[in-house]
Amino acid sequence: MQTLKEEADIKVCNVVHLICHCMTYESGAKDFEFSRRTMEEHWRARYNDAISALGHREVLELPDRIAGVRTFDFARSD
Repeated sequence: MQTLKEEADIKVCNVVHLICHCMTYESGAKDFEFSRRTMEEHWRARYNDAISALGHREVLELPDRIAGVRTFDFARSD
């Protein structure tokens, strides 16, 4: 148990929330509408969200051992 505790104490990471916000035109069908076009739109949007998040320099800077974990949520402006 002591070995696991020592190993866990040196771990740090950043967590970036990439939340799938509904498109303005989506309706209640979003829970079961998985057409190729819809999925490609979602994948493209999430890819763009990831690129945008990586543009924030602080995401790539690890927290110190005291903080251990930092979380980021870059909400979309639309």
